[in-house]
Amino acid sequence: MLYVIGSMIFLCMMMSVWALFTPSGKKDHVFSLHHFFFLGMCYLTIMIGFGAIYLLLDLEGVQILVEDGAPISGTFIEHFFTSIYFSGVTLFSLGYGDVTPVGVGRGVALIESWLGYTVPAAFVVKSFMRPKDDRIS
Repeated sequence: MLYVIGSMIFLCMMMSVWALFTPSGKKDHVFSLHHFFFLGMCYLTIMIGFGAIYLLLDLEGVQILVEDGAPISGTFIEHFFTSIYFSGVTLFSLGYGDVTPVGVGRGVALIESWLGYTVPAAFVVKSFMRPKDDRIS
């Protein structure tokens, strides 16, 4: 069941990132509220998706995050919010250090931080890219 849920989460995140890298086909390619909302939704999808992956791995007994040097303890809700918190600080490259990844969590965190760096660049390119039919040949 873990693999099915994890695959669905991964698919949703990749669809969000794919939408960011593909041209929209709209004629107006300047920064707008629509583009800003799109960027926010893309970030939110990635943050919640990776938080869910951290939580699923934690629920399966894989130690993936430690808080202040000790395994995360508490209720399911506390685990959920800690996973989302860690995902957010990793995606936005803050990295406070109070929650740190261990084991396979380090690789997952690297992928998330890489996406955190590439999403703004892709957003700028998408915002100012002209459709093929508008280009001068």
